[in-house]
Amino acid sequence: MKIIRYPQYNPLTKPSAVTIGNFDGVHLGHQALIKQTIQAAGLHALQSVVVTMEPLPVQYFKGRFQIDLLTPFKQKARLIHDLGADVLCVLNFNLKLARLSADDFCTRILERGLQAQHVVVGHDFKFGADRSGNVEFLSSWGRTQHIDVNIMPAISNEQGRISSTRIRNLLAAGDFQKVKQALGRNYVITGRVSHGRKLGRTLGYPTINIALNQGGNPLHGVYVVEIKIAGQWHQGVASVGYNPTVGGNAKRLEVFVLNFQADVYGHSVEVLFYKKLRNEVEFDSLCALRTAIEDDVQQTKHYFAEHSGEICEPRL
Repeated sequence: MKIIRYPQYNPLTKPSAVTIGNFDGVHLGHQALIKQTIQAAGLHALQSVVVTMEPLPVQYFKGRFQIDLLTPFKQKARLIHDLGADVLCVLNFNLKLARLSADDFCTRILERGLQAQHVVVGHDFKFGADRSGNVEFLSSWGRTQHIDVNIMPAISNEQGRISSTRIRNLLAAGDFQKVKQALGRNYVITGRVSHGRKLGRTLGYPTINIALNQGGNPLHGVYVVEIKIAGQWHQGVASVGYNPTVGGNAKRLEVFVLNFQADVYGHSVEVLFYKKLRNEVEFDSLCALRTAIEDDVQQTKHYFAEHSGEICEPRL
């Protein structure tokens, strides 16, 4: 999959079928849009193009760390690649793009930049300055330019309409089974192992630290997880939060890996979440914190012992 930016200045040379959205989470609704775009591209001898924005518009207006992301950019790009898209177009969302009118967006980005011949969007798609463009505007513009516009309905499951907002709420509640049903896969956080303050070592529970530096995250608390390191899955206990007992001020993901001691700084890892054990708590002392971690570890071992026949490859 090719990744491009600034199509208004470096236009594609081949006609395309295009879908546009935030695609945070790449959930089943997003997957339906992308698959429909790929199918249309195949039928009409076009290239399939997925358009998203970085940062997301809501991050630009409210602040990057004020918004809980389901998938950081690299993970989102990998998921879109795995669906089979030919091109990922990443629009740099800034003041200039925010002020672009709906008509100019269609003309400069879709028509001239991406050579769009077929456009697929969701029923609630909004675009352009002040979100003035909608599916009716896009359909009317498409008819005048002889560009096919396909408006897709919402995708629902037995819990209701699938959306990134609902998935964030489910994650905050720790309902990973319903999250899996909405995503079509287990919920995973990917990232690179970085150096922490190494306080876990003093407690007898050294952790792998993954910075959440591309935005907020809806998780908060202590979880039963598996972590994939160098192609192998390991059982662990994860904490997502600010470490209030030791004065932490940045949200981090930390994983204590059971029966594991290797140095993995700089490695890319995947953390798969199974169950929430408890909320993050500020303890009165490090001794109380150590006791709580000991209990978390025992609960985690018990969880995997109970579910040993259910957890097997493939995880995703």
